Amino acid sequence: MQFPASASQVAEAQAPPLILPGEHFTAALAFFALGATGLVAIAPELAVGAFFVPRVVAVVHLFTLGWIMLSIFGALCQFLPVAIGRGLRWPALAHVTFSLQILGAAGFVVGLAIGRSSSIVIGASALSAAFVLFALHLGVTLASVRERSVTWWALAGATVFLVVTPLYGLALQLNVIDGLGVHRFHVVAVHAHVAIVGIVLLVIVGVAHRLIPMFLLSHGANERPAWVAVALLFVGAGLLALPVGGLRVDVVGGVVAAAGVIAFVIQAIAFFRHRKRRALDPGMRLAAAGLLGLLAAVTIAPVAFSRGLGDIRLLTTYFIVLLGAITLFVAGHYYKIVPFLVWYHRFGPLVGVRKVPKVAELFSERAASVSGLALAIGYGGLALGTYLGSLAAVRAGAVSFVIGVLVEAIVIAGIARRRPL
Repeated sequence: MQFPASASQVAEAQAPPLILPGEHFTAALAFFALGATGLVAIAPELAVGAFFVPRVVAVVHLFTLGWIMLSIFGALCQFLPVAIGRGLRWPALAHVTFSLQILGAAGFVVGLAIGRSSSIVIGASALSAAFVLFALHLGVTLASVRERSVTWWALAGATVFLVVTPLYGLALQLNVIDGLGVHRFHVVAVHAHVAIVGIVLLVIVGVAHRLIPMFLLSHGANERPAWVAVALLFVGAGLLALPVGGLRVDVVGGVVAAAGVIAFVIQAIAFFRHRKRRALDPGMRLAAAGLLGLLAAVTIAPVAFSRGLGDIRLLTTYFIVLLGAITLFVAGHYYKIVPFLVWYHRFGPLVGVRKVPKVAELFSERAASVSGLALAIGYGGLALGTYLGSLAAVRAGAVSFVIGVLVEAIVIAGIARRRPL
């Protein structure tokens, strides 16, 4: 995708210092590595479908609160000027929300792992403050933009659920600590899906709508599915978040959200089909694997939730497939976003002055391919092993996943160290 000169000038003028997205991505990769290592430790629990035990929940939140959310916030810090023509209004506040998120995620996960309720409460409070502050910051930034593109509407919807999600997290935690009369499984399911659908997927749809065409050099694709996806995901998350209506409203919300996911995948397929760059690089192959995983999750969901706790391994498999799909999609974009950032900040100013490397030359494509293959194999092994109840398969999948994460972390670290000679 070629942006007009005015958009490029806006992006250049409002792009934040490298340290802002850089700190988010560095911390996210650390949580990614910790979460992957945790998968090996919880392999026995996954093999029997015990997704509700505290240390499994702790590992899940290493991925959701650490890896995924930090990656999303970091991407928004950098790409808002390109996506909506306006950068975050107060970059210093983004450092504050980053600090709160790091402290909150660490405290929350440690509290779960060691069973210390005070740490859980403090961590959850810091996370709630981070989410709400970032929502207000993003909302103020969006309010100053006149052009209301699909990306704008996707991010506007996400700001709503950045506030709603911590409220459900608080309700869940009160249920765990004080034993309130709320069905815990129901609250867990709602909390997870409001966060995933209302925040993660809405942001992914909005940002990917600009990034995927840019990375694929895709032109001419019909963009209606993206609008449909944003509307359906927002309505679906809203229905799931309603405190009234019971199971019937939840089912409708789930169906609407699933339709939103399908619309997003249809949009992504259109971008892939209209690409000028025919060969897919490792990052886009990994992102494509994530899209296939989302379709698999939508396929599994009706059966998994109709059986509920009666088929606990299938239910656990569903969550692995869903979170794993998002993880692969995000991991693939690291191979596109981080090299671009490093090149833009360190080599871009030298264009026309001296010879500079291309963005793709900042890292080894072979190493990225190895990482992607290990991640995909690990993802499949974790899901299949959990469904079959095979500890050996789950453990092998977890080990393969760890290898993929560590190789990616090494590659990204190498890119971050690249400087003009």
